[in-house]
Amino acid sequence: MTLETARLLLRPFTTEDAADVHVYASDPAVCRFTEWGPNSEEDTREWLEDAEAAGIPAHWAITLRDDAVGAAGRIPAGTVVGGVGVYGENRGPLDASPSIRELGWVVRRDLWGRGIATEAVRAVIEALIEQDELEQVHARCRPEHKASAKVMAHLGLSLVRRIENDVERDGQWMHSDLYALSLAR
Repeated sequence: MTLETARLLLRPFTTEDAADVHVYASDPAVCRFTEWGPNSEEDTREWLEDAEAAGIPAHWAITLRDDAVGAAGRIPAGTVVGGVGVYGENRGPLDASPSIRELGWVVRRDLWGRGIATEAVRAVIEALIEQDELEQVHARCRPEHKASAKVMAHLGLSLVRRIENDVERDGQWMHSDLYALSLAR
């Protein structure tokens, strides 16, 4: 299954995406607020194998419909420039309900600030609404990750609460801000 927007094509990840995914998955700036990374090439390959096996709607690769220009030069159409993950009811201190999905996303650094995450996540939310008996969408970000909070605001998600010591990474506990969007039925 694929989703199309004005600038993007979202599709399942494949192991053939390794080089594109590794561009952002190995970037310390991109991984600064994530629960993972920076990845080794092996980490990226293993994640892609898991993502490919998970199927849809677990992970969506964000690809460009047309060429773009990033800080490092031209980025050809079809390049994977990020991803959107969709998680079910077993994702930490959230309500255990099949009517709630949590979303997470990442976009390569040289395309930050161009609305790609907002466009991609909006398409995934619309697809989930069509497919599921969905009542709420959740997303989390580190409190200091202002850009991610801005994407959530653009998508209509509201801050619900802070989750203290939500994620451990490299021996340090990080807090998360939980955002939610209630969907009218």
